[in-house]
Amino acid sequence: MRTNETPHYDASVNTTGCCPKFNPGGWDDQELHFTDKPFVRATTHSVMHVPVNMGSVFARVNEHIADAGASDEGQFIV
Repeated sequence: MRTNETPHYDASVNTTGCCPKFNPGGWDDQELHFTDKPFVRATTHSVMHVPVNMGSVFARVNEHIADAGASDEGQFIV
């Protein structure tokens, strides 16, 4: 794997219905340099540590990412 390339997420292992299960294989001994990498920061509200507005926050953030032309399906970390 090349420097700054993240391992591919296997979306078929999705027990929660939300996000694929994290597979640590491929992450060992990787060098990631975040210089000139686009980042998005968002804040959600929670009640008793349970997020209550994640859906609307993700929708808003995804819209900003699409508007900026910054989406990269192969290199995406949440």
